[in-house]
Amino acid sequence: MILANIDNMKKIEILSPAGSKESFIAAVEAGADAVYCGLQSFSARSKAQNFTHSEFYNYTNYARKNNVKVYVTLNTLIKQDEIKEAVKEINFIAAAGADAVIVQDFGVAEIIRQYFPSLKLHASTQAAIHNSYGVIEAGKAGFKRVVLARELSLQEIKSISAKTKTELEIFCHGALCFGVSGMCLMSSFIGGNSGNRGACAQPCRRRWNINNKSGFYISPKDLDLSKHIKELKNSGISSLKIEGRMKNPQYVYKTVKAYTMLLHADEKDPSYQQIINEAAELLSHDFARPKTTFNFTGKSYHIFSPEMPKQTGIYIGKVSSVQNGVIEIQTNTAINTHDTFKAVDAANDLSYKVNLSDTKQVNGILKAKTDYASIKKGMDIFKTSDALFAKHIENIIKSVKIDKEPLALAQKMVSLPKFKQNKENGRLFIKIDDEGWLKEIQKQKNDAAVILLLDKNKLKNIEKYVNFTYFELPQYIDEEDLPIFQGAVIKLAKQGKKAFFLNNLGHFLFFKNQEADIYAGSFLYALNTFSAEFLFGRGIKNFIFSVEDDFKNISLLAKNGINGIFYISGFPVLALSAMDLHKDLENGAQIISAKDSLQITRKDGKTYITGQYPVMLLNKKKKLQTIGIDKFLIDLSFIKPNTNYLSSVLNALNGKQSLQNNIEFNFERNLK
Repeated sequence: MILANIDNMKKIEILSPAGSKESFIAAVEAGADAVYCGLQSFSARSKAQNFTHSEFYNYTNYARKNNVKVYVTLNTLIKQDEIKEAVKEINFIAAAGADAVIVQDFGVAEIIRQYFPSLKLHASTQAAIHNSYGVIEAGKAGFKRVVLARELSLQEIKSISAKTKTELEIFCHGALCFGVSGMCLMSSFIGGNSGNRGACAQPCRRRWNINNKSGFYISPKDLDLSKHIKELKNSGISSLKIEGRMKNPQYVYKTVKAYTMLLHADEKDPSYQQIINEAAELLSHDFARPKTTFNFTGKSYHIFSPEMPKQTGIYIGKVSSVQNGVIEIQTNTAINTHDTFKAVDAANDLSYKVNLSDTKQVNGILKAKTDYASIKKGMDIFKTSDALFAKHIENIIKSVKIDKEPLALAQKMVSLPKFKQNKENGRLFIKIDDEGWLKEIQKQKNDAAVILLLDKNKLKNIEKYVNFTYFELPQYIDEEDLPIFQGAVIKLAKQGKKAFFLNNLGHFLFFKNQEADIYAGSFLYALNTFSAEFLFGRGIKNFIFSVEDDFKNISLLAKNGINGIFYISGFPVLALSAMDLHKDLENGAQIISAKDSLQITRKDGKTYITGQYPVMLLNKKKKLQTIGIDKFLIDLSFIKPNTNYLSSVLNALNGKQSLQNNIEFNFERNLK
């Protein structure tokens, strides 16, 4: 294998996933500058093998001996009754000598900042930081590095780098989420398995039906920026991150080796082109999905292939015949003894591990015995690992000696925050995205506070909305749109008493020099009192409880003196995507699976997914009032103005009417 000449002055770090001990070693042996891995708790990849305390301690020592840094993913949202356990984990991470902690929950960041100041903080991509305002605010909050949202273009990355001093990390290879990370509640909505808590059930990878068509409409290809190393070198980033804590050691070794070679290849080296070719060959066998550059060099219109299941592995071909346990496949892919495979039944969105033996390949036809009795003609076969390469990795692992000394822990006690929250009288808030709702609200003759959701279209004539008192900023604001939103905030704030609901860390910077009341929207998650302290410490007056939170956790927050605003009815945003969609997914389309139905809405160049039916928790009002919650939000976004709808909702809220509550989100079933 040819190795490039490596410059001693590394400007960009290669950061590798390590979801298992084997992958950890594969990353180090392949030349990674740093690895990121999770412990058994509070990891956004809870289904990865992850590390016990003893394993983490020993493997961190192994990495240190090889001059490799170790970053720990403590990157989920923490519920109130998990604080004690989270502090134990942070205590251990600090004692074990981790180089940094990757964090989503601003409450966890607050704990580390106050009690473990020696630990470096990296803001997870789950924090959804996607513009320079967000990076600047993260720096103020103590984060040394920000993992930027995967939705950004090269130009946006360069612009952010030029305006900020905080280290920037971007994903260069691996799986993509349909929705912006940290802003996707689909899995939580459908089954209570929250992507924000490491339990995503990946509904975007399902087969969905639309207009009598069936396909994988929201399952994107994998990211691959390997052909853009030159641009990445000049982008101002500090770290290139490879996704894949759920992937096997072969994937880790090949991707790390390839990107290391590409990053340090010298165009003046006579063997330069050979190095490039070798790296490309490694990446072509990463056992992952087909590839895309997403938005990096411009909008990609080929990010979805609905007719093809987005299975990981090297596609071998379709089963052309099955006779007496022997299958035939037309393929030119080399097959070795003990390679591993899976058969995919695309029509039913199912896959199965299969063993192939007695393989023979003649003139492009593979014949093999299989132990899978239900394999059928037409099924797709994927190769999921290479036996020869697996043996190579196994030999490397055997050669590595790992100490077994346990780590003695010194526990640090943490005091829960005490709040002096401004007491507001019970109040009803009504959020609208269409000012046509104003006439309907006025007909009801109530004193609700109306919140207008701002978007780019409204900013063109912002003077039209100066009579509103409450506004909400959208959860995603492109870098190029920051000036127009800043201008709108300034104009509105000059018109007397105004209040704004913020939905991203970067939104705080809009109010650096503006006098206005600020509230936290539901996407500035506060599932624990330390998160609340983080928000209150930045001047917010109150916050909306996360729409995916459950009654038990909200009760604990209320017990600790928090009287937030409860989202009691509406169509919450379940996913926001910056992907250009397949032509079949037009605005207003419904996508339907065996159990669920979701709505597609296109607005301001973004895609919003909501449920087909509204969340209805109106009959929970009295239950919430018993724990001291007396402020409620009715969300009329994504609904056309309708007198009967609003009247029914208000009557139900006031106990004058009963509405069927089919969609309660996680209120009673608990957030997992």
